[in-house]
Amino acid sequence: MFKELIKYTGKPALYAKGTANFWDDQHMSKQLLKAHLNPNWDAASRKPATIDKTVAWVNDNYLTAGSRVLDLGCGPGLYAERLARLGHSVTGVDFSKRSIEYARESSQEQGLAIEYVYKNYLEIDYHEQFDLVLLVYCDLGALVDVDRDLLLQKIHAAIKPGGVFIFDVFTDDFSATVVEKQSWELTDDGFWAEGAHCVLEQSFHYPEEKVLLSQSILMRADGTHDLYRIYDHYYGEADLTKVLNASGFTGHRFFYDVIGETDFASQKVVFTATHK
Repeated sequence: MFKELIKYTGKPALYAKGTANFWDDQHMSKQLLKAHLNPNWDAASRKPATIDKTVAWVNDNYLTAGSRVLDLGCGPGLYAERLARLGHSVTGVDFSKRSIEYARESSQEQGLAIEYVYKNYLEIDYHEQFDLVLLVYCDLGALVDVDRDLLLQKIHAAIKPGGVFIFDVFTDDFSATVVEKQSWELTDDGFWAEGAHCVLEQSFHYPEEKVLLSQSILMRADGTHDLYRIYDHYYGEADLTKVLNASGFTGHRFFYDVIGETDFASQKVVFTATHK
């Protein structure tokens, strides 16, 4: 086991996969939902005031009364609910079953007619059904290039002619904040697992490819272990233009003041609005 763990501690090849994901892990999906819903923490979703500001910006600039909106990676429905209250018809898609179940229950309690779909958004199959597609919290940058391009093609197909796709990513300036580091944590209970466990957290930078890797190696008291890898690709305007043009989008506009400098995921972020 230790030889295998030592192998993991070195810098991996770019986009090498981990051995597990946490979207539907029973313990970690519960912890993620707590993070989404914590108004004082921005580790899974942005804080309520920032979400309010983002939704208001989208609504005021890109939506008309009763627009159809597709919220990809919707989580527990924080954006979807706000958009529905403004009178829009909203569909939310997420790969966390726990978050989708929470979102459905929350919308029902509030009398909001939101459609929630439990699915990997790489598998969506819509055809010119939406006026606007929303993908926030820098999700696009977490995808390897082939998956990113696949998703962009599917989003382009889902948008009505003249419709808009809005998303955010980290900018080139984000690289200035990157420091490769590692830390250990030994605990009886925590985000990664129940019971005694140890976690080695590392970060690796691939500057030529503009990618940051956050890697976590979880070691449990029973001798089992898992490896989690999350990649963040940061982009300049020229990079985004090239990628979007290749998927058929036009009229790209870039905005650096949508959310301000209010939390870690607001720093060095650009919102892009692009059209079909």
